[in-house]
Amino acid sequence: MTRLFHLLAAAVVTSSLVLAIHQARVPAQPAPEAQIASVFAKAGFTLTVRRRIPLGLELTFTRPDCPEPTRAVVTQTIHRDAMPILADMSGHDEELTSVYGGAAVPSLHPGDLAWPWLRRKLGVMLGLSRSSAWDSIALAIFSPRSCEASSPDWSALLAEP
Repeated sequence: MTRLFHLLAAAVVTSSLVLAIHQARVPAQPAPEAQIASVFAKAGFTLTVRRRIPLGLELTFTRPDCPEPTRAVVTQTIHRDAMPILADMSGHDEELTSVYGGAAVPSLHPGDLAWPWLRRKLGVMLGLSRSSAWDSIALAIFSPRSCEASSPDWSALLAEP
């Protein structure tokens, strides 16, 4: 019994060491707000306001061809308790897009968010797709409906390196 315990302890220590070495090789990811600002800049947006809110960070972007600002709320995760708050933040004249698990979904419904997240996690786990910095970012984008015709394709922007 003691030998089994020592073998298990050695396996845990060895796997922890291998994991630590592997994570040390992974390049550092930029801060989420810098990454988000970079993607919005590719779409022609300029970051104008950055403020802390109870859910996380709210970023406000403007674009020359749209008089209304576009808001983005960055959270740790889009969880059940945050969904009603995010829905209340959305105005009647705004389109809501959720970015969660590396996918852009035009909804906050848990069923709509769960499938892309699960598909992405399984793909990474099985080695079918690579992990992305977007996997760990939860984002709610409030775009004005008056500028909907010129709204970017968020899925395509997230897929770009």
